[in-house]
Amino acid sequence: MTNSAGLPRILFVDDEPNILDALRRQLRREFAVETAVGAAKGLFALGQAEPFEVIVSDFMMPGINGAEFLAAARKAAPTTTRMLLTGHADLADAARTINEGQVFRMLLKPVDQETMVAALGDCVAQHRLLVSERELLEQTLHGSVKALTDVLSLASPAAFGRASRMRRVASAVLDQLEVEDRWAIELAVQMSQLGVVTLPPIVAEKLDAGAALGPAEQAMVDRVPEVAEQLISPIPRLAPVAEAIHYSRKGFDGSGPPDDGATGARIPFGGRLLRLVRDYDTLLTQGASPDVALATLRSADRVYDPDLVDALSTSAAALASSVQGVMLADLRSGMVLAAPVTSRSNVLLVNPGQEVTVGLITRLRNFAALEDGVAEPLMVLDPAGVSAAAVPAIG
Repeated sequence: MTNSAGLPRILFVDDEPNILDALRRQLRREFAVETAVGAAKGLFALGQAEPFEVIVSDFMMPGINGAEFLAAARKAAPTTTRMLLTGHADLADAARTINEGQVFRMLLKPVDQETMVAALGDCVAQHRLLVSERELLEQTLHGSVKALTDVLSLASPAAFGRASRMRRVASAVLDQLEVEDRWAIELAVQMSQLGVVTLPPIVAEKLDAGAALGPAEQAMVDRVPEVAEQLISPIPRLAPVAEAIHYSRKGFDGSGPPDDGATGARIPFGGRLLRLVRDYDTLLTQGASPDVALATLRSADRVYDPDLVDALSTSAAALASSVQGVMLADLRSGMVLAAPVTSRSNVLLVNPGQEVTVGLITRLRNFAALEDGVAEPLMVLDPAGVSAAAVPAIG
């Protein structure tokens, strides 16, 4: 990111103010230099609204050294290119720094001005290349993902609603945890129902209603994740999404496919979470209350990650507290249906989990004009309290 003068923004972090002042004077014509004395102030500087193109850190600093700082900086500003200055060439330190902080350049002190300018120029070029590639890829990826989810919403509104319900629960669980590649996990949950489009209508209807399935019908439903995985696998950058779906039928104890011997934490996190939220949603669809559904999950010893069950328990309470009843006249876009919408004679009109759109409001108003009308109030999740069902941002 360049400043108003068109110069690339560089952040230098060192524990010696005199060195920082000298760097600012030497480089002020080529770069917009900001400085921070020590790692703590460096991390604070990364929280600014305007990002840096390059972060340069000294290695030998008290408290948090340069390797640890750049590893933390990578999480705080993942697209910013990182460079390390060091006064000693210990290979172990160098390897650890490069691996943990994904450092693009490492220079040995003392560094002359010409070498520093050249290295910073390379770092800026690397940053701009990564950002441009990421923007192009995200546009393509978002288009592919949106096309698939739009197809699901048209071909099977009930499956789309189920996927949206599951993703909101997964998002609430993830809000309590520190997880890398959260976007991939949320996307896996959202896209896990794509395979439903291959089910015969009568089987899909039973699945939506939570009705008992025969052996042949259950076998079809069990293949839904496999179909979704096959649809997603060819899309660039969606390997972690496909992996989560691949492991979504595996128990924490190692039971279920794939039969690869993985158990516990060796099972990909996305697969463990997807298994949990899918089975939780199934229990709710079958008529269980949230408390009964959670008790059922806890009683299935070792099938579910106990830490995730605990997080789900807390999340379920938060989700329930965001449910409110509204009249049809007060229904607004962005709300999410928390319960089925029926006619006054209890005929199902809209499945729960669907996000309210202008089209859905118009549809319900048309139903309301008929003799059987629409049963009110409608139970919804307010968008201020619960994440909407949009495609997650790609990380």
